[in-house]
Amino acid sequence: MKLLVLLFKITLFPLYGLYYGIIFLRNYLYDSGISKSIRPKVYTINVGNLSLGGTGKTPHVEYLVRLLNKKYQMSTLSRGYGRQTKGFLVADNQANAQIIGDEPMQYYLKFAQEIKVVVCEDRVEGVNKIQTEFTDNKLVVLDDAFQHRKINPHLNLLLTEFDKPFFEDALVPFGRLRDIRQSARRADAVIVTKCPPQLSQNKRNDLEFGIKKYTDSQIPIFYSSIIYRSIVGYIPTSTFELNQQCVIVSAIAKPEKFVEYLKTQVPNIQKTIDFPDHYAFSRDDIEKLLKEFGTKIKFISTEKDMVKLKPLLSKTEQEKFFYVPIEVNIVGKSNFDDFILQAIQTY
Repeated sequence: MKLLVLLFKITLFPLYGLYYGIIFLRNYLYDSGISKSIRPKVYTINVGNLSLGGTGKTPHVEYLVRLLNKKYQMSTLSRGYGRQTKGFLVADNQANAQIIGDEPMQYYLKFAQEIKVVVCEDRVEGVNKIQTEFTDNKLVVLDDAFQHRKINPHLNLLLTEFDKPFFEDALVPFGRLRDIRQSARRADAVIVTKCPPQLSQNKRNDLEFGIKKYTDSQIPIFYSSIIYRSIVGYIPTSTFELNQQCVIVSAIAKPEKFVEYLKTQVPNIQKTIDFPDHYAFSRDDIEKLLKEFGTKIKFISTEKDMVKLKPLLSKTEQEKFFYVPIEVNIVGKSNFDDFILQAIQTY
């Protein structure tokens, strides 16, 4: 078996080398100024990573919205991954996950009265149109634009997961990195996400040593953990009884921690069903779930999946579905908040 794995890796090595070379050349062209990056007039904060996903960008974007929306007229700008539309769109009361994508839809459901939620594949075009259409907009949070080199954000926040920090990972197909480790030097701060509640100073030292091999030695490093809130019904009046039989349904990059948490809270989990990240659920999926598990089973999903599943369900079916909201806790919250606010004020 080990020999087969080795042979498989040897076969893939030319592909790895080609991909590495393309990324290295692309970054060189931008870093040397041959390819041009544009810094918008409106202040931009990017929340990004080097990996294929699973670092927790969405709750960190939400954290920034809560921190800043009372101080600034602001927008979020996402690609809108998985949507069935193209181009620049501003979320409104007709929006759904098919139109704007699951993560922007989650932002809209939470913050529609406070911010503009915008999607556009081209981040430069998106920011330019935000400035043109919303002249009072003072700040844009870019969701996942670290690899979008055409735009040069004022503040680049790089997220990396505690269990698999970027300096211990490898470029695809040998790992989960979509960008080379050296790209971390573009970060203005690093946030180590999904940390355990107790993080020793020795472990912090190890993480910071590994991170600062690839970043400016002076940049701040912050740590965050996931806070799971109480299980909530798709219908607000629904109540989840902890002894109920249930099935976990998710379509996120790394469902392991979500499942691990639920196993500590819910004793009667019958099955866990993992769909691909950003999976576009269909009515057929719903009918298969209901047919397979019958009327007594309850279903628990992530909040990101809720925005896609709920529109497919009848009101009676919605009574069987629940989700778990999450937020992030920043270790040394006041220091992080001050860092963000001072960076904006200095501009």
